[in-house]
Amino acid sequence: MDYSSVSVAGKREHNEDSSIAVPIGKGILLAVADGLGGHAAGEIASNIAVTRLRAVFQDGYREGMAEDEIKELLILAFKEADSAVCENAVGDRKGMGTTLVAAFVENGTVVCANTGDSRLYLYSSTLRQITVDHSLVQDLVNRGLIERKSARFHPMKNIINHSLGGDFNVDTFCFNAQEGDAILLSSDGLHDYLDEDVIESAFDIKSANGIAKTLIKEAFETSDDNITAVVLRF
Repeated sequence: MDYSSVSVAGKREHNEDSSIAVPIGKGILLAVADGLGGHAAGEIASNIAVTRLRAVFQDGYREGMAEDEIKELLILAFKEADSAVCENAVGDRKGMGTTLVAAFVENGTVVCANTGDSRLYLYSSTLRQITVDHSLVQDLVNRGLIERKSARFHPMKNIINHSLGGDFNVDTFCFNAQEGDAILLSSDGLHDYLDEDVIESAFDIKSANGIAKTLIKEAFETSDDNITAVVLRF
């Protein structure tokens, strides 16, 4: 497996996104967190999230774990990350929070989880969004009040319903990938500014780092947010 993590501040002064792509045992742990609550607090919250996630997997992972056990470990990591963010949300950091999307990949099996509006996509000949945003706009899509394709242009697209440090909730997803497939984890500074066909076309590139850098470059043209892409190619 070939994997890469690229994160830039974009046109902003500070980067509130945090990301990881690290080996854990025979698998790979991937994550993107997008901090909320101002640059100082947002940076801290997102860093806490990925650091705690990694620590839980380093302590709790063992070779041969079943899919359900990995899922439970992910949920535990998200809960512990939420607690850590809440414990640190004092003083100037009061009200801070962060999104988090994470995946553990082993032997072609992907177990992922998310809270907030950072996303995981699967590319397998075509692009498919796996996670479902915890956002006001997604609720409007679910209720049939707006079309999905227009959601990223909605003026309230940045309002999220769940996060670490906020109204915490976590969803999990499991699927299998084949050789030649790829997954993308991204912050909204990337996927809110690119059409899905533009994202899909980047997967013509063979290397994970090449895909990530291309997506960052494409998003930079129009994004006014921090931009993060974590890519794994099977």
